[in-house]
Amino acid sequence: MSEVIRTVVVPSVGLTEKKLMVFKELEELYRQILIELVDYGFRNSVDSFTRLKRDKYRELRGRYPHLPSHYIHTACQDASTRIKSFNKLRKKGLAKSEKPEV
Repeated sequence: MSEVIRTVVVPSVGLTEKKLMVFKELEELYRQILIELVDYGFRNSVDSFTRLKRDKYRELRGRYPHLPSHYIHTACQDASTRIKSFNKLRKKGLAKSEKPEV
């Protein structure tokens, strides 16, 4: 019996250059927030999402009031996942760097 693979193509509206720049700026902003959270969490041995959010959420919301709150929330989740994963790899001796990379 052969396996059938299907692909769904969803048409979307083309992005203007202005909209594309907004997405790129947003992506870079998220990356900066994520780097800060990963660095903070790794330096302070914080890999729990709850503690990371407790320690940094208000500070980041104050610094970036124009961003929707779920961006900071998601960045905290992402950072804690990256830190936990790195710690597991480091414990097994499989980490390729000194600290988690973003």
